Amino acid sequence: MNAARQLLLCACWPLVWLGALAFSLLLVLIDLVCWPFLRLLRRVPADVAPATRNASIIVLNWNGLHFLRELMPSLHTAVQRCPGDHEVIVVDNGSTDGSAAWLEREHAFARVVCLPENRFFIRGNRAGSAIASRDILVFLNNDMRVEEDFLVELLRPFGAGDLFAVSARIEMQGERKETGFTRCFLRRGELRLMQEPGEAGEPRPVLWAGGGSSAFDRRKHDAIGGFEDLYDPCYVEDVSLSYQAWRRGWRSVYAHRSVVHHAHRGTSSRVFTRARLERLDWRNRELFFVRSVTDPLLVLTHGLWFGWNLRKRARSLSLPIGDGVLAVLAAVPRLPAAVVARQRARRHYRRGDRDVLGLVTSKP
Repeated sequence: MNAARQLLLCACWPLVWLGALAFSLLLVLIDLVCWPFLRLLRRVPADVAPATRNASIIVLNWNGLHFLRELMPSLHTAVQRCPGDHEVIVVDNGSTDGSAAWLEREHAFARVVCLPENRFFIRGNRAGSAIASRDILVFLNNDMRVEEDFLVELLRPFGAGDLFAVSARIEMQGERKETGFTRCFLRRGELRLMQEPGEAGEPRPVLWAGGGSSAFDRRKHDAIGGFEDLYDPCYVEDVSLSYQAWRRGWRSVYAHRSVVHHAHRGTSSRVFTRARLERLDWRNRELFFVRSVTDPLLVLTHGLWFGWNLRKRARSLSLPIGDGVLAVLAAVPRLPAAVVARQRARRHYRRGDRDVLGLVTSKP
């Protein structure tokens, strides 16, 4: 990005801050106006456990033949070791490296669904879940290798009616950016997502179940609507899905003995630059807040500290503040859809934001 454009974007920073504060006030007003109607339309979701522990395992692939050579043999072993009637679906996002042909030749146990173009993470996984036929959905990135008891341990917690999802433990090569034990903390109106080292023992609550290494109750997943196009092409869709489940009274937990080995952003980094990935993540975090957080004080605090947090986040990512402004501006065209989804979901809620955060917040 050239210097002149950066200067222009930096000059927009105070206006973006004021706009965010004004929008926060508007959002609270919209919530107040809609509240009586939502009370009349209130629908309490049912707590029903899956009928079976049978799983549809959905693997999303784009030109990842080198990753699949690691994943598929380990996944085949994990499926064979897990009792039940499971299926493996590989959604090929318009690959040109021969992935689909190799799968059909070497791993006939997997059903291959070939898409004509790269639909990226959200729409690719939606194509897989649309044809899945089992009671539990397992989403698995192609840049993974699973341990032999991965599936057994991932499905073990299912049975309680209020369980929504189970997150596997993630082991990474090099710097460990993901663990599967997802938490958060609040500071100056910002919901900061984090991943901590998990511990063995009884399943513990997590804020979100990762969209590339977790299992979801199919019925509850479909009731919420799955990964939303609001966040297309990728990032934060799994946080939003799990948060909606928490608000409905369901829960997500961490299974330490279900282990995957992950090459971080092994596919996405070949499609987008680092700056583009960070802006996508940033944009979608703002959309998530608008779509999901309804506590009036949290909403107003978020707007009040918006400019401060924008500068701080840019500094922590070693990005120009102009990139943060771009990320926020990119969210603007999607705000109406986020507000509509926000109001539609509120009639199903059984937990408040602070109730949820009290279960999954860690110390900063």
